[in-house]
Amino acid sequence: MDTGSGSGRKLRRVKAKRWLGGVCAGVGYWLGLPTWLVRLVWVLLLLAYGVGGLLYVLLWIFMPVWDRVPEDYDERAGG
Repeated sequence: MDTGSGSGRKLRRVKAKRWLGGVCAGVGYWLGLPTWLVRLVWVLLLLAYGVGGLLYVLLWIFMPVWDRVPEDYDERAGG
């Protein structure tokens, strides 16, 4: 884990914990929320407003990827 920056959490995709691109896993880890909850909110945004899809694709393209799964991923994002 990176302890050099304030909280040690960086907004990055967690490719090893992905369904599509690892964006929800990365956001869940960054926010400290369960990944399933982030995925649920993302689907609701997609269905309700359509912005979830565009935002997901943009984050998938521009968000960097973790080289490996962070050590505290299961504690922070619920596996």
